[in-house]
Amino acid sequence: MASTPALVSALRELGDRPAVVADGRSISGIGLLLGVSPPGGLPRALAARVAEHAALPPSAARAAEDRLRHWAGVLGPPPIRHTVLHPATDLAVELALATLLAGGTVHCADPDQRPEQQLTALAANGTTHLSLPSALLWQLSRQPGLAEHDLAALRLVLHVGPEPRQDDVYAAVDALGAVLAHVRAPHSQAEAADRRLRAATEAATAAAWKYSIGITAEQITEFGAHLDRAVLTALLHALQQTGVLTDPARGWSEPELLATALVTPAQRPRVARWLDALARHGLITRQDGGAQGPLFHGAPELTAAEVRDAWRPAVETWTDGLGTATVLDRVRRGALRLPKLLTGEEAPRPAAAPVRWAAARGYLGAALGALVRATAEAHDGPKTLRVLELDRDGAETAIARALAARPRQNADHHLAPDGGRYDVVVATAGGHPEEEVPALVELLAPGGRLLLLAPVTEQLDLLITGDPRGLTAHPADHWRAALTAAGCPTVLTLPEDGHPMGLLGQGLFVARVD
Repeated sequence: MASTPALVSALRELGDRPAVVADGRSISGIGLLLGVSPPGGLPRALAARVAEHAALPPSAARAAEDRLRHWAGVLGPPPIRHTVLHPATDLAVELALATLLAGGTVHCADPDQRPEQQLTALAANGTTHLSLPSALLWQLSRQPGLAEHDLAALRLVLHVGPEPRQDDVYAAVDALGAVLAHVRAPHSQAEAADRRLRAATEAATAAAWKYSIGITAEQITEFGAHLDRAVLTALLHALQQTGVLTDPARGWSEPELLATALVTPAQRPRVARWLDALARHGLITRQDGGAQGPLFHGAPELTAAEVRDAWRPAVETWTDGLGTATVLDRVRRGALRLPKLLTGEEAPRPAAAPVRWAAARGYLGAALGALVRATAEAHDGPKTLRVLELDRDGAETAIARALAARPRQNADHHLAPDGGRYDVVVATAGGHPEEEVPALVELLAPGGRLLLLAPVTEQLDLLITGDPRGLTAHPADHWRAALTAAGCPTVLTLPEDGHPMGLLGQGLFVARVD
């Protein structure tokens, strides 16, 4: 007598209990066997596969179930409430069938929903297992409101995609508190695009190497320490000139300090960032003030001579092969204007690039040009490659040369948006990642690349000459998180970790969209 396929037996055992949940509708195990077809792509494909499986001869059913048993072993013991955040792919259907074979319930979710809605559904369903594309996992794990959702039941996350970056894996484990298992998606278009992007990035690194000749890690590190000390000394001196933070024994709340120093409302965000930086770097101390907030305790009053002395070693190390004195003079002059800037006696000047950019621009400009050239050379589509370059600052000649050097002119170089989408967008960071990145990604055509120049480490000189609302601490993490959240599944950075030029704190983010 022919034996009953194991999947059919499992569905019978489920009986009237939910086997598949989709769009708020539950279909029981018996319902699936009777041919009830749930709505939606994945639920319907799952029901169709169940019907096909039930009709298989026993030998064919056993062969088909061997792979399902493998996935059921990966899922582990019950209870299993498995949310599948995939479109109707063969792998997604197999994972759902394996869940049913293991006696679990499949929740078919919408991968195109907003991340906040997806997290809400995961918490409401008490999800124990989650399957989704790797890119969506990185996006969910970096959602600002993730901690507000109760995902305590989540045990296992199966993510499908190309080989992941360890930083992404660690961040997801920390955020979700579950075991992560990577399922490779072989020969996918996304993986092929990643390989091309990594190859182009490696070639760009090789093309830019000559711009790092003669620059050592020790030299850059020494300059950075001197510059940061000079900037922080100038900031503290500017505040002390207004009559605050001159006595280590006297504590100041932020509102009291701003009022005493006559800081205009427009400049208060700038001063708040100064206080944070001064406290983090030890020039002042920050203590708990209870209901009135933190109290800032100053230091012995600085003299103008001490401030000048702090700049001297920074200038000496900078002009010893890194850049010209003019670049640092701009920051020093900006520091002298700070007291009048705070009170509104002097208007703000336009934000300037960080000092270290002047030393990094040759290297990054060459890498940028190489990436644009490689993209143009690989482009074989029927349409012209569309390249948009925004916020040009010294790299425009590299882009123009890269495109002009092509023997076959197959690219249009745009300097302003024209309402269309672009295959390559080149931009220089000038604002908040959460605001700037989505707008840039929105300009990309499917499969497009974003080449974004941005600070990757704290640039304290921007506290003097930069955007008063900008980031200082850990900017690389902010930019990478914003790129991932905006839908970039792959984000690479130049210079690579350990490269001396990386110590200049300026980076080139190379990202793509699907």
